[in-house]
Amino acid sequence: MLAFERRALHVVFDAILPAGAHPKLPYGARDVPIDRFFDDAERYAPFDFMLGLRASVWVIWFCPLFAIGKLRTFGGLSMEDRLRVLRWLQTRETYFLREIPNIVKTVACLAYGGLPTIQAAIGIENVDAMPPSWTHGADLPPATTEAPSRPALPLAREAAR
Repeated sequence: MLAFERRALHVVFDAILPAGAHPKLPYGARDVPIDRFFDDAERYAPFDFMLGLRASVWVIWFCPLFAIGKLRTFGGLSMEDRLRVLRWLQTRETYFLREIPNIVKTVACLAYGGLPTIQAAIGIENVDAMPPSWTHGADLPPATTEAPSRPALPLAREAAR
């Protein structure tokens, strides 16, 4: 994976899993060792999986012009506009485009949800005894219910109110 793709995936993952999006989840994608997950995926994931993930991030990154009419990359958008781009993709009639946000969300949640801290926070009763192997030696967020240090975006249903 290119360095650009890693940086872009960080931004996309943070849009999908922002810190404080729910009171039970003070941590977001940027608070967990996602780079280690990327390293592990590059080492062990099938070629077609990585190709799909990489293609997805390229489409998302350069899509804002078509999605919301802004001549910027995904990283140059506000969080609200990033979510608009992802929603726009999900409403496309073309299967390839419509599934891109789902592919990236699935991968983001696979990494994020594999952490025992996150599992406990969302109420999973049988939390994994050990974190995934890709987290060994990383600084993991502690289990907490404290409020996030960054402002959170409202959930879609709250924004509609």
